Amino acid sequence: MSAKIAYISKLGADYPVSNHFTLGEMRCKDGSDMVLYSTELMQRLEELRFYGGFTIMINSGYRTDAYNRKIGGASKSQHIEGTAADIIVKKDGVTVDAKKICCLCQTLGFKGIGYISANATHVDMRATGSYRGDERSDHSSNVGNDFYSYFKIDPSVIETMKIMATEKEEDEMTQKQFDRLMENYLARLNAKKASAWSKEERAWAEANKLIIGDANGNKQYKAYCTREQMVMLLYRLYKKIKGE
Repeated sequence: MSAKIAYISKLGADYPVSNHFTLGEMRCKDGSDMVLYSTELMQRLEELRFYGGFTIMINSGYRTDAYNRKIGGASKSQHIEGTAADIIVKKDGVTVDAKKICCLCQTLGFKGIGYISANATHVDMRATGSYRGDERSDHSSNVGNDFYSYFKIDPSVIETMKIMATEKEEDEMTQKQFDRLMENYLARLNAKKASAWSKEERAWAEANKLIIGDANGNKQYKAYCTREQMVMLLYRLYKKIKGE
């Protein structure tokens, strides 16, 4: 699958490229406006994140050819294609052993995987072939196609990471606790500023009085829309079309 092309100046760094990752996270470190990113890669990262309840930091995503040469990247690096990311995975604030992450990524179907260090892992979704590399020496596929055997890690260790996450998610929560968490979550959404990529559309909606805001002038663009609000929005649009 080919990578998508996007521009920070047009969409903004906070533009979502998946549920939990943004365009800015995949941006080249040289600050280039254009960003390439693979939706297939982002989906795999979402699956990795969900597997163990992890948080994932993208240390290096897309790279321009010039920047890749500057830092000594592989000559045919997947980063140049927008199909790769170097990541650090954490669980409850603690970095997960990259050897385990390499094994898990192999199970999840990443086409390219590289062990960078105890903390960092290279993953990619290249168009053809596969890559299993220990990058402490070079960028060659030198692992033998199986990280479990290479690092002598039993598959049950990786499976346990998933079971532990599931058990934690199944802890009981009272209705009162849930209501409080939901109220806090909605309040944070209401307080968030709108994304740069919707600037033109927001200006049109406000100029035509489709979006008015609450008593404090807060447009709440990041908040969820209720059916009541949707009906009101459609009614305002109907009146606008009718010229009323």
